Amino acid sequence: MKTTFPASILPSLTALAGLATLLPLPAYQVHEWGTFTTVAGSDGILLTGLQREEEHLPPFVHHHPGFAPGPRIAKAMPVPVRNVRVKMETPVIYFHSDEALQARVAVGFEGGTISQWYPMRRSGEKFTPGPASLLGLTAGNLLDFSRPYRGSIEWQVDVLSPQESRATSLFHPSDMLQWTHARVPEANVVRAANGETEGFLFYRGMGDFDPGLHTSIGSDETLRLGNRSGGAIPYLLVYEQLPDGSTRWLEVDGLAEGASLEVSEAELQRHDRADEGVVPAFLLINSATLRPVTKPFDRELFEALRDRLAEQGLLLSEAEAMVKTWWNSYFGKPGLRVFWVLPAERTDAILPLEIEPQPAKTVRVLVGRSEIIRPRQEKHWLAISGSGDPDESSHWSRIVSQDRFGLAYSERIHSLRQQASAR
Repeated sequence: MKTTFPASILPSLTALAGLATLLPLPAYQVHEWGTFTTVAGSDGILLTGLQREEEHLPPFVHHHPGFAPGPRIAKAMPVPVRNVRVKMETPVIYFHSDEALQARVAVGFEGGTISQWYPMRRSGEKFTPGPASLLGLTAGNLLDFSRPYRGSIEWQVDVLSPQESRATSLFHPSDMLQWTHARVPEANVVRAANGETEGFLFYRGMGDFDPGLHTSIGSDETLRLGNRSGGAIPYLLVYEQLPDGSTRWLEVDGLAEGASLEVSEAELQRHDRADEGVVPAFLLINSATLRPVTKPFDRELFEALRDRLAEQGLLLSEAEAMVKTWWNSYFGKPGLRVFWVLPAERTDAILPLEIEPQPAKTVRVLVGRSEIIRPRQEKHWLAISGSGDPDESSHWSRIVSQDRFGLAYSERIHSLRQQASAR
């Protein structure tokens, strides 16, 4: 691993983070976590087509008209959208207060729309598609994120006292596992004017902007990272699941603004997943034995990411909630990806946050998820996308039509084919 500028090295605070979860918090804090997802080709250019959903939401979550094309809410909506380069996934906001209070929370989204939320908001951006738009046809009110766009949302909620919070049931018959993972016992319950009650404020969206980590991979398959975020990145995790299911990953203790970093394939450390197997989120059955098909659980990876997120200021329970919520999405699919904590100044620039009354402390941990296509993967997709073999052609069609990032992959292969024809 080679850097062109010394990376900022942070001391390990895992033990202190664990101790902090056992102590009472100073009166009135607000904590938030969430993810920005991007996909880049080997050249580092961010790709579009990220409007497809992977993790569905419960049916009680609110959304813009046209953003729910089925029984479950999804961002793969029939509303025409263009130039979606970033998915903002599942930010949740927790309150920690010794006493009950009324709170106003306003979030802006520079370059994107806040398309889903819970509980009911008081105000925010409005999007009303026309009939043609709902049919998936191009309409005048097409959401094209290459144009300037600023989303927004505002809540007015009652923050219940710790005593009332503990006595309040949050059960909902249509709860989903990913949704309930986000609840933590230390947080106050919040209640909107219409009576909707939850252990956090939730929002989600999509847009077009650059979170700030530049990635590229040359023909030598060496990963190159450049910090262009405007601040120091406190933590990075390079992770890869190979086609055979084996994994390799490497933690990086920070990257200064303007610094760059190289990670060769040899430096990605293989980790044996010898811990107990767990049933995946979707239940698979071995038809021969009628037993669930299990996947090995990498507990070392789980605890490493959880503890490093806690070092950024989250409670250990909050950091664990985040990793649990996104475990299958983060680590359940082959591919190379980098997880990195956005600098606080970058988070505040993209998602300006106002809270009244103002907390004594606000903790915001937004994780960039940078999906990266290796050159050899691009070469393989180029071959099968242009193949005369019906099986290979069909396989490529399934990737484009069904994979979460299929539209982005298709854009990259189309670009490579154009570059080759221009030579």
